[in-house]
Amino acid sequence: MSEPKDTTSFFRKVVKFVANPTTEWAEIGLPADEARETEFAKSELKAMIERKRRNDFVRKREFDMLRKVRREGLSPEQLAALGGSSRLDDSEGRLLVAESGAKQDAGVKAKIDEIEQQMVGDGFGASPPRRGPDFYNAPTQPVPMGVNAPAPSSRMPLNGARAEEAPARPAQSPAAVPPAAAVMGAGLSPLSPLTLDSGAGDFAHPFAVEVSEVAHDPELDEAVIAFANADFEQCEQSLSDLTGQSGQRHAHAETWLVLFDLYRAIGQQHKFESLALDYAQQFGWSAPQWFSMPRMVAEAASEDRPARNSRIEGNVGWVCPDYLDADAVARLSSQSLQMPLPWVFDWSALKNMDAEAAAKLSELFRNWIRQKLDMRWLGGERLFAVLAEAAPTGVRDADPAYWQLRLDALRMTNRPDQFDEAAIDYCVTYEVSPPSWEPAQCEVRVSGSQSSTTSPPLSMVSDVSTSFIESRFNEDPTATVQVASVELSGQLVGDIGPTLKRLEAELGGSTIVNVSCSRLIRVDFIAAGDLLNWVLARRNENRSVVFVESHRLVALFFGAMGINEHARVKVRSV
Repeated sequence: MSEPKDTTSFFRKVVKFVANPTTEWAEIGLPADEARETEFAKSELKAMIERKRRNDFVRKREFDMLRKVRREGLSPEQLAALGGSSRLDDSEGRLLVAESGAKQDAGVKAKIDEIEQQMVGDGFGASPPRRGPDFYNAPTQPVPMGVNAPAPSSRMPLNGARAEEAPARPAQSPAAVPPAAAVMGAGLSPLSPLTLDSGAGDFAHPFAVEVSEVAHDPELDEAVIAFANADFEQCEQSLSDLTGQSGQRHAHAETWLVLFDLYRAIGQQHKFESLALDYAQQFGWSAPQWFSMPRMVAEAASEDRPARNSRIEGNVGWVCPDYLDADAVARLSSQSLQMPLPWVFDWSALKNMDAEAAAKLSELFRNWIRQKLDMRWLGGERLFAVLAEAAPTGVRDADPAYWQLRLDALRMTNRPDQFDEAAIDYCVTYEVSPPSWEPAQCEVRVSGSQSSTTSPPLSMVSDVSTSFIESRFNEDPTATVQVASVELSGQLVGDIGPTLKRLEAELGGSTIVNVSCSRLIRVDFIAAGDLLNWVLARRNENRSVVFVESHRLVALFFGAMGINEHARVKVRSV
C-alpha cells in the first residue's frame, strides 16, 4: 500500500489559484507563514537593489567630481562643499550593520575616505569641518568649470605639486604665497607642442605666464611653412581647420593662440576679435588682448628714421610693376606689414593687370578700408585708368573683379561722386544691383609721381646694448656676466648675412646674447638658414643665444629649422 502524499493535490492547487489569481503558482502549496516570509524577502531584495542603484549613482557623481577637481583645481565653493560628508543613503549603512556588524561598516567607510583623499590630494585633511572660517576666505581664483583641455594660460598654476593645507589664519597677500600648482593629468591634451618653463608671475590674470619654450610640432608644419612663405591665407586656413568645430585641436588652447598670433602678425583686428568671442565661449576665460605688430613696427620705424634720414617722407614703400599679377599683390601685402606710416605707393609704371591680381588686390583694399591707415598714392590716376580700360561700360565679358577693385579704390580715396557713377555703369553692364557706398576709415591722398623711389628695408636690427649681471656659477660674489641685447623687427627675408656680420662685430666680449623678437613679424627660409649658421658660430665661441618675446609662428619655425636645438627660444606671454 502506497504512502499518502504530503503535498497538496493538484486539483486543490487549481481551486486555490482560481480563488486567488494574483498568487504565484509556486506559492499555492506553501503554508501561510512561509508565503508571508517569501513576500517580505522579495520586497526587501527589491528595496536593497533600489538603494544600491541610487547609491552607486551618488558614488559615480562624487568620483567624477573628484576627478575633475584633480584635473582643474578647486574653487572656494567646491572646497566648502567637499568638507561635508558623503550623502549616501543611511538605510544602506543600517543594512550593512545588520549584515556584517559595525566593525566591517567602519572599515568600508574608512577605505572610501582613504580613496577620496588620495584622489583629491594630501592638501585636504581627514576632518574638513574643523577648519576655521578664515580658511574659506583665502585669496584664491576660481577655476573655469567644464573645460575639456586646460591650457597653460588658465588661472591655475602650471608646474609642481599641490601646496600643503595651511592652518586657519588671516588671509595673506597672493604675492606672499608661492603659487600652488595642479597636476596635469588626463585633462591636458596630448597634442600640446609647448613645454612650459614658467617663472613666478602674477597668477591673478589667466595669461600671467612670463615665458615658455616651444618644441617642434609636426601637425602645425603646414601652417608654419605657409607663414614663412608669406602665404597667409593658406596658414589661416590650416589653423582654422585644426581649431574648427570638427578639427583635431578644437579643445587645444595653445593652437588657438597660434591663430591669435597670426592675426596680430598680419594686422587682422576684425578676425582677431571674432576669434576672441569663440575662444571665450570654448574655454571659459578671457581671450588675449589685441595689438597690431605691423603698426608697432611702423611706429618704431617712424621714430628711428627721422634721425637717420631726413627725406623719409619722400621714400616709396612699394613700386607697382608694369604688369601686376598675383605674386606682386602678395609681395605688396607682405611688404606693407612693416612699412612706416604713411604708406607710399607708386602706381605710375602700371600698364596692365590680370583678373586674379585684381581680385586679390580688391580683397586687400577691403581689409585696409576697415583700418585707420594713412597712405600716399603716387600716380594713383594711372590705377583708375587701367581699371577703366580693363572693364569698359556695357562689356559683359569683362571680369567683374576689375569693377569690384575700381569701386573699392574709389572708396579708399573717398570719391563718392565717382563711386556713384561707376556703380551705375556696373548696374547697366551686368544688370545687377551694385555695391552701396560705405565710408572708409583709412585716408588716401592721390598725387603726382614726382618723388624718390627708394624703398625702405624690410628688416631692421637695433644697435647692440651691453649690460652686466651677477654670475650664479662663480664663487666670487663680485663676478659678473656681460650680456648683449639686440632687437630684430619687421621681416627677415633673403640674405641677411651682412646684417648679422655687422651685429657680430658689436657683440664684444658678451657671453650671453639676448635677441628680442617682440616686433619680429616673419622669417623666411633663406634668412632662417643664415640665422642658424650665426647661432652655431656664437655657440662655438661659447656664447649663449636666447631669442625672447617671439610670437608662436616664428618660434615654431625656429623649431622646424633646428634653431631651438642650439639656442633658447621663448614665446611671449599671450
